[in-house]
Amino acid sequence: MSDLITLERDEARKFAVVSLNRADKINAFNNDLLDGLMEALTALADDDSVSAVIIRGEGKNFSAGYDVVSGYAAGSAYDDWRNLQNKIDLWERVYRFPKPLIAAVEGHCLGGATMLVACCDLVVVSEDANIGWPSIPLGGGLLSPVSLWHIGMRKAKELSFIAGNSMTGTEAFHLGWANRAVAPGTASETARTLATQVGKTPLDLLYLKKQALNKVYDRQGFVESLRSGAEWDAISHTAASIDGIKALMKEKGLKGAIKHFTAS
Repeated sequence: MSDLITLERDEARKFAVVSLNRADKINAFNNDLLDGLMEALTALADDDSVSAVIIRGEGKNFSAGYDVVSGYAAGSAYDDWRNLQNKIDLWERVYRFPKPLIAAVEGHCLGGATMLVACCDLVVVSEDANIGWPSIPLGGGLLSPVSLWHIGMRKAKELSFIAGNSMTGTEAFHLGWANRAVAPGTASETARTLATQVGKTPLDLLYLKKQALNKVYDRQGFVESLRSGAEWDAISHTAASIDGIKALMKEKGLKGAIKHFTAS
């Protein structure tokens, strides 16, 4: 398993904890981390000693999302679409994981990390968590169409239209993005308590309960929304304005470009 993922089992309480272990990079997603996450989930899927799985980030943050340093690769719109589809394949695997997945979110949960959380079953956030959308408008509809299932159309549009927009953990709870908002530093422990409660339900019934709920979501179009994001993003990356944004990033650097779009 990747060194960027740590796995802990609590057999007495029937849950496992999968930690994103790249704290020096705010647990940003690179291929090694994502491959390790999928490897851990595959190992736990058929482990009958585990009834629920917690996903958390090491250090003070959940994740900064996709690693922009390892970059946005240039190429054709088709290549872009295929690359995005491959990423979404991972999130659909998370959504279809047979057991309850519980996200424990502290600190920053940014960009693509919101996709991971949106595909989990239960979410615990710290009250001061920062759930944020990209600070530079390069995408066209990858995150918000999925998030609107949890927070509603109005808030999804606000988060999508304004670069660098975000919501706190408390706001995320009130909007329905999270099940519980807790004191800072306690999200993981609360998730462990929740996982213990979930584990008291027989595993075969948990399988059936999750399938029953997900089937309704499937019919309503959740997975279609998840997968169509690759199309909208690939199209948006060919928009005429993108060249101007890239030029701004080259002129001002990443931090300068972020300031340009987020300064009031």
